[in-house]
Amino acid sequence: MYRIVLIIFIIYVIVQIPFVIKAYLGRRKYRQKIKDGERANQRLMKENKDKK
Repeated sequence: MYRIVLIIFIIYVIVQIPFVIKAYLGRRKYRQKIKDGERANQRLMKENKDKK
């Protein structure tokens, strides 16, 4: 009984690993985009202040 449950659990984990990696990498890329966007906004704010 335990062996069947263990095998099913191991198969489930193996199936989940690629999705977890994909989600983690996607989240890192998304966070980098947010940082780049904030930097661009700060640059625009500085340029607008300098013009005034």
